[in-house]
Amino acid sequence: MIKLKTFLAVLTVAIIICTHTKLIAQAEPSANTVLLGGRILTMDTDDRIVTGVAIRDGRILAVGSDAEIRKFSTDNTTVVELGGKTVIPGIIAAHCHAVGVAKNVLQQPHVELLSIDAVQQWIRQRARSVPDGTWIQVPRADITRLKERRHPTPEELDAACRTHPVIFTAARKSVLNSFGLETIGVKQNEASVPGGEVIFDAEGSVRMIAGANAHLKSFMPAASHTPEQLRAALKNVHQHYNSVGITSIFERAGSIDDFLLYRELHAAGDLTVRMTQTFRSGFRDAKGVASYTEQLGMRTGDGDDWVRVGPLKITVDGGIHWGNTYLREPYGEKRTRFYVHRDPDYRGDLNYSARQMTEIFREGHRLGWQWCCHVTGDAGVDAVLDSLTAVYRDQPDIATRRFSLTHAYFPALDSIARAKKLGVCVDTQPSLYFKDSAAIAEVYGADWAARFIGLGDWVRGGVPTAIAGDHMMGLDPDHAMNAYNPFLMLQVAVTRRNREGDVYGKRQRISRMQALRCVTTSPAYLSFENDTKGTLEKGKLADLVILDRDYLTCPEDEIAGIEVLQCMVDGRFVYDHE
Repeated sequence: MIKLKTFLAVLTVAIIICTHTKLIAQAEPSANTVLLGGRILTMDTDDRIVTGVAIRDGRILAVGSDAEIRKFSTDNTTVVELGGKTVIPGIIAAHCHAVGVAKNVLQQPHVELLSIDAVQQWIRQRARSVPDGTWIQVPRADITRLKERRHPTPEELDAACRTHPVIFTAARKSVLNSFGLETIGVKQNEASVPGGEVIFDAEGSVRMIAGANAHLKSFMPAASHTPEQLRAALKNVHQHYNSVGITSIFERAGSIDDFLLYRELHAAGDLTVRMTQTFRSGFRDAKGVASYTEQLGMRTGDGDDWVRVGPLKITVDGGIHWGNTYLREPYGEKRTRFYVHRDPDYRGDLNYSARQMTEIFREGHRLGWQWCCHVTGDAGVDAVLDSLTAVYRDQPDIATRRFSLTHAYFPALDSIARAKKLGVCVDTQPSLYFKDSAAIAEVYGADWAARFIGLGDWVRGGVPTAIAGDHMMGLDPDHAMNAYNPFLMLQVAVTRRNREGDVYGKRQRISRMQALRCVTTSPAYLSFENDTKGTLEKGKLADLVILDRDYLTCPEDEIAGIEVLQCMVDGRFVYDHE
């Protein structure tokens, strides 16, 4: 009798346990989509590689083995069989100017020109397609990338075209053909133009014009497009981003109009990338910061998972393409000759005093804003860190703002240590190393090329580092004015090999996983979104990319050629290679 009672009690408990387990299983939410049979790089703190992921309502339900993930599948679940393909988190492009790209496409498609002969050929082709007398503006072609490492001469532009005024601009200097010089009223004996200077060659002929941007633009036809055209062009830019695995972007120099444009696209269901906006303005003092941010009526972190408010931005110095990056040493004869400067003791342009930067950083911080600085030279970085240190003395919590240096081309080890202490982050551009390091080695010196885009130094120094393209013009991922193909940048980060096949600064190489973090987890950290994106983990946004080969094991010289088969944003495929 006792044994029978014991049996019945055990049976009852077992039934209760089974029923409870079944109810829990039934309560487990089902997935809209599951991916199975893959090699999924979660990028979590353990760098787990799993085979499956379950997704519901734009979020990740679970990652794990196929057996674990199948539990989330029902008759209504879309099942994607990966067949061993590699999956990575959605790529976050931490520096681009997508609205500017869209406007440029509407005005004149960009073409990559790498020699003066190519410039002349482009001019001849353009002249055949527009009426005589129409201005021809050569697409941006930096002298760091031209084979000849110099501007074309007026005579070379004349050889290409005499029926149209032609202008070529690089390094803040413009060369015009004879028709162009005549049109803007420059004569051989005049040494100046409104807002600029006329530079003569050794024979006393006009060689080029320095500055005078506003005067020159007054002769050019104004760009014209409708709001509908701009929206369509911007959607097209975003689709190009999706095709290379980009699911989130930082607009690094936008206006309130740009921000509202993104909100319009989101409201219409037309966004296929998430956007964090950097607001750039010419702040000069605390009053200017307060006035500007009051007009915005927002601050860093406002918005949602699609359209968010990022940092404020100032332009601290110049750049290597412009010839005015602010250096610790004088430019010297070679750099002065290359950029057509006059003073070999010139060190570049510093647009803000230490007092000004300290004042505006302090005010922005007080008002709840993160800061971002365009700064390229090593001395420019020194100036920013000096000012930030002054704020840190009485407001040490500014170190929690994830203050960002954008570009920081030539990191110095002492600056890296200071940046880490101040909680500073960096976004920088390996694609510039790819296209410009040969010229840097020739003009600045091999030791400067070895520091240029010093990823290894930043990463080893413990500074959160994002890599992105600073995409400005053109739609081709590899041949845009600044290439935005993330896999090209990953290859450069891993190999340190430039377009010419040379390596400067082997110590700047980083591992494949370190490089991948620079386009996933690090930019998510920069924008305070590391809790929602950057890795493939339960609860995070379902943004991911399916690749045509294994990023971790393919030959390193094939990384740039990796193709995206499918790109998912918010649990929905927004790009399919087929």
